[in-house]
Amino acid sequence: MENNSSPNNARTAARGTGIYMTIGWICAILSLFIYPFLLGVVGVVCGILSTKSGSRAGLALIVASILFMGIGLIFGPVLLNYVRLYLGI
Repeated sequence: MENNSSPNNARTAARGTGIYMTIGWICAILSLFIYPFLLGVVGVVCGILSTKSGSRAGLALIVASILFMGIGLIFGPVLLNYVRLYLGI
């Protein structure tokens, strides 16, 4: 039998959680502007995977992804035009 409580397993889980959190937050924020449904779902999935790895911050990512996805679906074209007009993109 293996002992899964070794320090190496804890570091691997923390590294995986950090990657999920980073990708999830990037997708959640981008879902405000482009592809809200697709990037919002990716953010939710990353939050779920992060939560399963033991991070409580994954719950905040799930809620934020759902919220940003809804805002992006409703106001996405307005936000994108605002950014393009005032930031010169």
